[in-house]
Amino acid sequence: MTDVLSQDQIIPQYDNNHYAVVDLGSNSFHLLITRLTNSSNNPTLITANKVKQKVRLAAGLDTDLNLTDEAITRGLNCLKLFAKHLATIPAENIIIVATAALRIAKNNDIFFQSANDILPKSIKLLSGEQEASTIYAGVAHSSVQATQVVSNKQLVIDIGGASTEIIVGEGNKAKKLVSLDIGCVSFLGKYFAENRLTQENFANCIAAATQAIDSVSADFIQLGWHSAVGSSGTMQAMVEILSERNEAKVMTLDFLNDVQQLLINSQSIEHIDIAGLREDRKAVLASGLSIVIALFTSLQIKEMRLSSGALREGLLFELLPEADIKL
Repeated sequence: MTDVLSQDQIIPQYDNNHYAVVDLGSNSFHLLITRLTNSSNNPTLITANKVKQKVRLAAGLDTDLNLTDEAITRGLNCLKLFAKHLATIPAENIIIVATAALRIAKNNDIFFQSANDILPKSIKLLSGEQEASTIYAGVAHSSVQATQVVSNKQLVIDIGGASTEIIVGEGNKAKKLVSLDIGCVSFLGKYFAENRLTQENFANCIAAATQAIDSVSADFIQLGWHSAVGSSGTMQAMVEILSERNEAKVMTLDFLNDVQQLLINSQSIEHIDIAGLREDRKAVLASGLSIVIALFTSLQIKEMRLSSGALREGLLFELLPEADIKL
């Protein structure tokens, strides 16, 4: 995966067999390019390229919920590079979506007008419900391909930069879903603004997340589920820490509280040093972890595994529902 640092790079050339998904997230912008193959008469999408940049749009929302000029510029500069990658891919093979930060931004029309001039296809702004539904489709489709059991009800959690999606579904059908305006980037600014990792900051962040989740938790608990999976950088970070410890890749509340204490011991984001934790995951780990702890507590989750799919897989499924996805 390429973390976009410069536009001065050689752009690969693609053709009609390539399909692209652009995910304009609240933390990062993602470009996923796949190639369609027909080995053994089985249409399959395989990864051709990934490009990512931490634009942090959610951090660019001011107190009036307008995107700052700087945040808009960061986003548009990233899209100029994405457009070079998309130039040779047919428009019908491309899907471009925006999520929570651009849903929230009161001046999102300014961004969309400029962005749609740059990109070869208009951006689709997903509602919270559409985002949750697409995430579940990505999880369910990926689980089927991995021959995982999906006949039982499954709880799916996705934590983004400015929203968190909670879904319970069975098979390919989402039975209940919700999108809450709590995210790792937006909560970072509210509760860890000075990068200080204190017990009080964690308590305040967890309490705020819990309050939002408690407003919907009863209905989800009543519906019930047999297994829980999560996606997002925070969930991936937790699994990477577990892997470094040679432990099963299963998150529990005890484990999450242990990581919280390690962060408190670090005292500040700059001093985080946890075995298995990547440098690029440190900035929003405290806020993301706080939301995960609140989810475990409010929804009475016992254990959670990492999802094998999410929004981008769901968008690929929307483009080519008959294809297997091998990312």
